[in-house]
Amino acid sequence: MAATRADLLEIRHHDDRISRYEEVTYCAWVGGVTVYRNGTQIARHDDVLGAQALRRAHVSRA
Repeated sequence: MAATRADLLEIRHHDDRISRYEEVTYCAWVGGVTVYRNGTQIARHDDVLGAQALRRAHVSRA
């Protein structure tokens, strides 16, 4: 699977915990997600109800 970039990744677990990661890439799979930073795996969750990736707004100052 291809990794997807996220400025902020929020993962909701079966027990209602929420894990948050900043400036990562991730690969979602059925029931789980693997999180990477700079090409190195930093987390693997297999109890995922949902994941939401957010990007920060980029403001251009003229």
